[in-house]
Amino acid sequence: MTIVYIDASASLDPKQAAGAAVFKEEDRLIEHTTFLGTMDNHEAEWATLLFTAEKAVEHGFTSLIIYTDSKIISDSFDKGYVKHPLFKQYFKQINRLQKHFQLFLISLTPRKQNKQADRLAKERLYKERTDSD
Repeated sequence: MTIVYIDASASLDPKQAAGAAVFKEEDRLIEHTTFLGTMDNHEAEWATLLFTAEKAVEHGFTSLIIYTDSKIISDSFDKGYVKHPLFKQYFKQINRLQKHFQLFLISLTPRKQNKQADRLAKERLYKERTDSD
C-alpha cells in the first residue's frame, strides 16, 4: 500500500500555481513537484491530484491512500460527483485513471499533517517565480 500526501500552492500576483506529491511505500520515499501555470488554488489542488494519479501509474503503484487538506476534493470523492464544470473535467480524468488501481482512496488530513507536501509545493512555486524574474 502506498500512502501519498499532496498539496498545491498558488500566488495571486502573478497568478501561478505549483503542486507536490509525496509517495511513501514501505522504505521508499518519492517526491514529485510540478509547475501548474496560471490557475487559482482550488484548480491547483485538482491539477495536483491528477498529476499524482498519473505519477502513481508511472511508478506502478496499485493501492493508494491519498491524503489532501482540500475539503473540496475530499468531499467530491466521498459524494462521487462534482458540480463545478472546471473541476468536473479533472474528476473525470482521475476516475479514468482509477482502473489502474486496486485501491484508490482520498482522505482529508489536517494541514499540520501535510507539511512535507505543502513545503515542496511552495518551494516549487517560489523557484518558478524567481526563475522567471
